[in-house]
Amino acid sequence: MSAATYPLESAGVTTLAHMVPRHDRVLPVDEVITSLFPAAGLQRGHMVGCSGPAATSLAFAVVTRAATAGAWVAAVGLPTLGVEAAAEAGLPLARLVLVDIDESQQAASWAERIGAAADGFEIILTCPPPGAEKMLRKVRQRLQARGAVLVVILPAHQDERFACDVELVTSTVEWLGIGSGHGGLVGRRVSITSHGRRSPRPMHTELWLPGPDGRVGSVA
Repeated sequence: MSAATYPLESAGVTTLAHMVPRHDRVLPVDEVITSLFPAAGLQRGHMVGCSGPAATSLAFAVVTRAATAGAWVAAVGLPTLGVEAAAEAGLPLARLVLVDIDESQQAASWAERIGAAADGFEIILTCPPPGAEKMLRKVRQRLQARGAVLVVILPAHQDERFACDVELVTSTVEWLGIGSGHGGLVGRRVSITSHGRRSPRPMHTELWLPGPDGRVGSVA
């Protein structure tokens, strides 16, 4: 299985953000993570940050429900994105488009591609390059104007502060299935804390990411 990779100009996707009624401001997320979001879903025009040791898996979990419901997802500047891992997490590859950035001018190219993607995709998945924080005001204005959601995988040891509307921090990773030096990995238990500009108080939950069935699930 593979996702399509295009320069953004040839993605061939209609400006879907313009086709969604303005009053429909929230995209759905899996029911096991709704409590982490003040609006119980992805608020259009907002930025969601995912950080910590399970950041990428959590980002897949955040966008999968909306993509399954029909939303288009652009992965901008993620050349090492694990397409097979995304599929195993439940993300429909038919709704995923990979968008390259110009490596010679990363921050400027990143902001340009994010702005263009906001015209045609409801969700944008990205990992910001160095210097991207200088472009955030412009990017945020574009997201708000087009009603797109930016899901940011924050790099480890990220020095810049990204003022995300909601930031999901993963920690306390525990793998299930490892015995005394032997066994097979069948699940990963992760603690997640939600905070941010739009969160009145931190929220906390524990998830299987993934569970024994390969999907995100709540820990009883």
